[in-house]
Amino acid sequence: MDQLVAHVRGLDRAALASLLAARPDAAAWPEPRSLPELAERLSAAHSVQRALARVSRAGLQVAEAMAALGGLASEARLAQLLDVDATRSALFGETLAQLRELALLIGDDDQNLVLAAPLRLLAEPLGLGVRLTDALPLLIGDRLRAVAQGLVDRPAKRKAELLGQVRDALADPEAVRAWVDSASPNVQRLLRSLAWNGPRSDAFRSAAVDEAFERGLLSRISWDQVELPGEIGLALRGPDYRAPFSAEPPSPVAGPVAEADVIAAGTAAVTQTLADVGRLLDLCDRTPLLTTKTGRIAVRELRRAAKALGLADDGVDRLLALTVGSGLLGTIEGEIMPTETADAWREAGPAARLATLLAGWWSGPRVAESELRRRVLTYLTDVGAGVDDVEALAAVLAWRAPIELAPTPADQETVVARTLAVVGEAERLGVVACGAATPLARALVAGDPDRLAEAAEVLVPPLVTTATFQSDLSAVVAGVPAPALATLLDGAAEREASGAASTWRFSAASVRAALDAGFEPDALLTALGGVATNALPQALEYLVRDVARRHGQLRVAPAGCVISADDPALIAELIATKALAGLRLRAVAPGVLVSAADPDGTLAALRDAGYAPAGLTESGGARIERRARRRATAPAAPPGAPAFAVDAEAVADRLLSEAPVVPVVALPLPLPLPRVAEGAEHVVARQAWALSDLEQAALVEAIETGAPVRIDYVSATGASTTRVIENAELTGDAVTAFCRLRTAERMFILSRIRAVTPA
Repeated sequence: MDQLVAHVRGLDRAALASLLAARPDAAAWPEPRSLPELAERLSAAHSVQRALARVSRAGLQVAEAMAALGGLASEARLAQLLDVDATRSALFGETLAQLRELALLIGDDDQNLVLAAPLRLLAEPLGLGVRLTDALPLLIGDRLRAVAQGLVDRPAKRKAELLGQVRDALADPEAVRAWVDSASPNVQRLLRSLAWNGPRSDAFRSAAVDEAFERGLLSRISWDQVELPGEIGLALRGPDYRAPFSAEPPSPVAGPVAEADVIAAGTAAVTQTLADVGRLLDLCDRTPLLTTKTGRIAVRELRRAAKALGLADDGVDRLLALTVGSGLLGTIEGEIMPTETADAWREAGPAARLATLLAGWWSGPRVAESELRRRVLTYLTDVGAGVDDVEALAAVLAWRAPIELAPTPADQETVVARTLAVVGEAERLGVVACGAATPLARALVAGDPDRLAEAAEVLVPPLVTTATFQSDLSAVVAGVPAPALATLLDGAAEREASGAASTWRFSAASVRAALDAGFEPDALLTALGGVATNALPQALEYLVRDVARRHGQLRVAPAGCVISADDPALIAELIATKALAGLRLRAVAPGVLVSAADPDGTLAALRDAGYAPAGLTESGGARIERRARRRATAPAAPPGAPAFAVDAEAVADRLLSEAPVVPVVALPLPLPLPRVAEGAEHVVARQAWALSDLEQAALVEAIETGAPVRIDYVSATGASTTRVIENAELTGDAVTAFCRLRTAERMFILSRIRAVTPA
């Protein structure tokens, strides 16, 4: 810790700000009040773990080698262990620079490298055992002196000095090898086996173990287990042993791609996705998708949507995830339907629509996938070329962030599948095209909203306000239809296809629906003619006129319900129609019938029987049939990865000036001092024994202010979870707080809280 404190004290303003930017969690709320406090935060295990998630595989191998050397070694000794030659010296230097930038590796006054304190406790680095500094103090009395007799010429009388002599002797690789060579063959075999195959052994009662233990070459860690210290194991591997060092990262084959081709492919994909999202919103608006009791969409509903949209089941699933994540769909009473945001989205231009989808996709609720998206786009943006081999792309990403993406070799296949899914999502949104990053990707990586808006304008064509009407009763819109055009065509025709070009088809049923919605035939033809690029086909005019002629021959009024017609034969036909028997029709006057059903039921029954009735209001005017809109509330985004908003330069200035972060205001003595903070500090210090002083202070701060904080918690069953809590109140030996994980108030026993970090 003293070395790290000295290191941060020696940093200038630019270097300190760079460190804070690289390790923002160490400077997050509550801000460190001094450089020693910053050093303590940088040394915290959870902070070091976050920093390691940004380290490459080569960096992890360097850190493990440093841990095997005891956390303190010269750069030359480290390079020798890793077999760094001239061809790998450049990457070795870059790796050391990365670790230094994160303060995981620093230099001391003797030009040695010093590893971060938590990493020195790494279990069995390079398969080696506990350090001599931990093993030797277990030797006491005559046992220690017996070991020293065989290793030291003049054993000291004081235990501390004697331990130092034994440690220095066993730390000499040549001396250790000579000492082992003088032992019996059984001891040599035992020790060399432990050196290469694992430092621990259960053979605690063998003669070889006893002899090695007498010589101080083994440490007894329990009554039935012994361990070979790390320095001895490393010495027995020989002077030619080299630790693994993946100096060369994988390099996917990348080829140049014309920017025009990238833009064209991205535009086509974006146009299709915008159309698919619009059709999904329309489907959920007409007939909301049903969910199960667990909140998941029913399989039958998924297949219904897939059939209606002309997509595969997994395609609908991905589309639902995108629209829900963008706040366009929500759930109300077990039904998935559009939100108010979706209404505004429909009215917006295509570039704004795309920006909404990109925002939902880029900052999705699944933290791991959001981070993978960032890494994929960052790599493709840096390469500036097309990468078609997704497996090779996954390999280089796993090399760059092994802890985050592929901590074990078995995870490599999972990384490939996840990378393939991310690339597919990016291609459908026009972020990746032809294996290369589009301007959208570069804007997302840069985090520049203005640049993203400009890129969206480039990729998405302007709204189309006209349609081409054809003699086969179809209408074609080449591009993204404007909201008014889409509303007009959706109200008078049935959409058959969407994408780069959208197609609608007129039919008697669709025209009748337009008339039911309040259109007069002449007004409908005028509206269609106003958006046509050509003259309306005669077939369409004939269709509208014919449907209008028959529309309204039957009129339904809400008076109980009354059906009237000018044709007595039609009235007689209705009474005789078996399909209408359920209405229990009866004549009350010439040309007038009374139905037992309400107006809506009567209209539906007549239409199902093949008639074209027109609804009337109580005053006899035309009844406008429009379904009332229901809107869901967009789901709240679950808490993602901790977002540490830190002004690194401002914090650096305060720390270098040693100015307190929060000014202390002197209060007059008569003013009663609050007792809550003192009580909280006392209770937390006594009950939250697993927390460090900084973590206890952060928890007390959260209790006092109600601010959110992230805790690692162990339940009564032993299950560990990480939660974000807020509005915490002290209740005895526990805190009661709102838990974002459970979206409800929960009680947390202080003694079961294992860590506290900024939220």
